[in-house]
Amino acid sequence: MRVTILPDREVREVDARSVGELLKTLGLHRDAHLVVRGQDILTSDVSLSEADQIEVWPVISGGRR
Repeated sequence: MRVTILPDREVREVDARSVGELLKTLGLHRDAHLVVRGQDILTSDVSLSEADQIEVWPVISGGRR
């Protein structure tokens, strides 16, 4: 599948059966990244297919001081 890793817009072809496997293959921590397909944010257990086009976004948190 085609995976775009943001914010750098790095594009990679990755073979993974699930979101959890995808993040592991990319060496990314699941609590620090969102995986998006279309308009949907996916959880680690969601199945993926070769035809998917996925975006991986870093989670940015902040708050008031």
